[in-house]
Amino acid sequence: MSMKTALRGSGSTITLAVSALIFGGAAAVAQTPAASSSSEEIVVTGTNIRGAAPVGSGLIQVGRQQIEKTGAQTVQQILRSIPAITSSGATPQGLNPGNSYFSPTIHGLGASSSNSTLVLIDGHRVAPGNQGALIDPNIIPPIALERVEVLAEGASSVYGSDAVAGVVNFITRRNYEGIQITGQTAFADSYQARAAGLLAGKRWDSGSAMFAYNYSGRDALKYADRDYLNRDHRAQGGTNFGTFFCAPAAIQPGGAGNLYLGPDYITNLANTAANSPCQKTIVGDVFPSDTRHNAMFKFREDINEKLNVGVDLVYSRLHQITNVSRGTLTTTVFRTGTQANPFYVNPAGILPGTTAGDRQSVRFNADDLLGPGAFTTLNTTDVNVSSDFEYKVNDRFRITGLALYGQNNTFIGSDGTLNVSAANLALNGTTNGSGNLLTPSIAGTSTIVTTLPLTAANSLDVWNLLATNRTTAAVKARLIDNAQTTFGDFSIQQYKLGADGKLATLPGGDLSLAVGGEYASYGFDFRRTRSNNSGPASQGSEFFGLRLGRHVESAFAELLVPLVGDNNAMSFIRKLDVSLSTRYDDYSEVGSTTNPRAAVNWEPVEGLKFRGNFARSFVAPQLVNVGDLKRGGLTTLSNISVVSQQLIVPQASFPLAASVPGVTCAAGTCTVSTSITGINVNGGAANAQPGKGESWSIGADFKPKFLSGFSAGITLFNNKLINQITGTSASNAINAAALNSNLKFFPTGATQADVDAVAAGYPLQNSLPATISYILVVKSQNVLNLDIQGVDAQAEYKIPTESMGTFDIGGSVTSFTKFDQFIKGGPKFSVLGTTGFNNTFPSIKTTGRAYLGWDAGGFSVIGYANYTSSYKNWSSSTVTPLVSASGNPVSGGDKVKASTVFDLHAAYSFGEGRLNGTQVFLDVANIFDKDPVFYNFSNTAGLSGVDPYTANVLGRLVSVGFRLSY
Repeated sequence: MSMKTALRGSGSTITLAVSALIFGGAAAVAQTPAASSSSEEIVVTGTNIRGAAPVGSGLIQVGRQQIEKTGAQTVQQILRSIPAITSSGATPQGLNPGNSYFSPTIHGLGASSSNSTLVLIDGHRVAPGNQGALIDPNIIPPIALERVEVLAEGASSVYGSDAVAGVVNFITRRNYEGIQITGQTAFADSYQARAAGLLAGKRWDSGSAMFAYNYSGRDALKYADRDYLNRDHRAQGGTNFGTFFCAPAAIQPGGAGNLYLGPDYITNLANTAANSPCQKTIVGDVFPSDTRHNAMFKFREDINEKLNVGVDLVYSRLHQITNVSRGTLTTTVFRTGTQANPFYVNPAGILPGTTAGDRQSVRFNADDLLGPGAFTTLNTTDVNVSSDFEYKVNDRFRITGLALYGQNNTFIGSDGTLNVSAANLALNGTTNGSGNLLTPSIAGTSTIVTTLPLTAANSLDVWNLLATNRTTAAVKARLIDNAQTTFGDFSIQQYKLGADGKLATLPGGDLSLAVGGEYASYGFDFRRTRSNNSGPASQGSEFFGLRLGRHVESAFAELLVPLVGDNNAMSFIRKLDVSLSTRYDDYSEVGSTTNPRAAVNWEPVEGLKFRGNFARSFVAPQLVNVGDLKRGGLTTLSNISVVSQQLIVPQASFPLAASVPGVTCAAGTCTVSTSITGINVNGGAANAQPGKGESWSIGADFKPKFLSGFSAGITLFNNKLINQITGTSASNAINAAALNSNLKFFPTGATQADVDAVAAGYPLQNSLPATISYILVVKSQNVLNLDIQGVDAQAEYKIPTESMGTFDIGGSVTSFTKFDQFIKGGPKFSVLGTTGFNNTFPSIKTTGRAYLGWDAGGFSVIGYANYTSSYKNWSSSTVTPLVSASGNPVSGGDKVKASTVFDLHAAYSFGEGRLNGTQVFLDVANIFDKDPVFYNFSNTAGLSGVDPYTANVLGRLVSVGFRLSY
């Protein structure tokens, strides 16, 4: 087999005449079009040294052949085949939390402000997506993807920031000869999707050109289309998550006590969650409809025998629409006086002239009155251009370079939702729900907007359904005048220059070295416009703008030392390789960090290899979390908001709490009731520093000669995240000694100077109260610590037969043995086998995927079993209460059942005649249409009864399609 070596991007590349695509540690021959004559390229993730796989690592690979056996319409769906990718089995559409949509997450370490999984495309970074720092791999046309490589260990010594948990590298085809056309349609209950692709390429003696395009269109799924998403889960042993936001409005006479479900009701209901009746009609989409256009162009040319250059262009356009509820409100309305509403109606038996009869609090859902038509829109465009070169100094050394520019432009808009300030004006004549005539309408100003007197022409009727409702068309138009727009532009520029080669030939092989440097700059431009609480948005809106930037200077070095090889092998030491690498990164606003790695491979006999490594890595604070340091760490989330919540604090840690009027203290603790008002301050991380990571792993790979076709691998991994950035909470401030200063009490009330000391220039969410009894800072800080350990294992056995074809059996599994966390200054506790306590990642103990396949002639069939072990629901809505110590859960919660979902792929490839090179296929995901396991949970978006980290609500998804190559 002929071989030549080359380096591309940040990983070494080996060009082979026939590709060996590896999944689960076993090789599978790639299908190459008949017109192809040139070699295919394999990019090896995790090293800068050409021709070498990463020492000490167990690399997980999903190749082109495996991709074609998934029926995936997007890159994201491919990730389901890798258990080490957390939550990859969740619904692969939309922006639901935990579904690895924008940034695949290894071992649960990522998808947050401490994103610890690095995502690369062809070995280099691209512009982050609309989440601010998370990469969307779906910008790649799936037809252009060669394979996905997952390096589940610390790799900052090669790649820099974010590679604490490891690296997910999406590797595209280097070139192509011929034309391939694909088409696919998929359907599930109340759901359809479509996809098509075109791949065209040409090779010539000195180079190649390739163009790839994919289209995908996927329907939205409505909440009403899945019965198990109903908010009342009492029949399942769960909770009623319904509300009293009804149509007509639920009425609370006098603003307290029991509620009536409308003016026609004689009886009332206690104001408890169990009695909440309004959940039968679920409005909106579980996930949006989306349309995506992807394109990729690649060009390579050998200028001469020493120099070759390449240019890559990736373009993606995504359009999403999500139908949402019109919205709800809670407002005080009056029967008499200057603020009297002419449509006011009392429930039967409530007498006018009394407190209960002349004033009521209404809880109203506007969906019936305003009808469908509220939606959010997301438009995002990605353009990434890269150019690289390789100059061969001689047979032993070369110089490589990379220059890239990437930009993501994202628009998020909201139209048709209820403008609460306009609704309040039409209910009680003010812009606030309490009806207070002295409360400023625009936070931070003395501006007061009223609409008085209220008449039949300018009032809102919440007491009648649509058929008899008296609200005028003009008022309805004001109610939906609530446009909100957000623009985010993210950019990256990166320049890399490196050299690698063979320093000397040792008895064990070539002593190799790679060195180089990088320069990168990042930009973020954010603009937001929304209603300023003075009524219709077209008459009064606020604007917020933020422009951020950073630059990073880096240097790296890597040394590969083959101590024992073919020329000096000895008993039980057939091969012994050592790798040492390090990288220095200097960030313009958060300082510098140096991260080394040491690794070893030991092959005692042929077919058995032991490996191990130790690495230090880091996560640079995301640009959007650091914010504008000149404005106190101002970020897109920065705000000051009024809060009234119950706080139970130790008196020894917060001695001033006892002096706040209304606070009661006993047995060393003080209780702050909801009648005492304070403020929350949210914003960027103060004095942000890179979060640290330490990882080690040991493992073995087994491919015995005496059992042809069998291969297996196992890795014991351990990963620590130290002082990562995360948002803080009241619980953190109370229970972690290092964060006690985040909560301060003011017995005589905080002054403006006190507020400015922690939030000068921050925007106000609402007007500040007359008395501020406490200030709670919930800014992001370097406080999160995680300590995890577990096992990744995979095996495959290919069994060829003379008359029955080839059988293929295998699988992979990830199982955690430890998942501890603690907040700086607080106690360590385990979240192993739980979800819900963390808002950004689950920690389910075991996930796995097994498969059984058969190939004969042009036929192939493969079945998959996807397993998720049982775990505990530790969300805030468990039926079984959580048992906590020092503010952290230690037991309790609800058991969530284990789940196994089966998939099937079948295909036939034509090998002769006019259809030669054509394949037709059928894919069925979730063959038995199994519902997600019950999970007692509900969020504000409407998702209820399922775990967003694990649940795929599509049900049985049947896909049929074709691939035509010529």
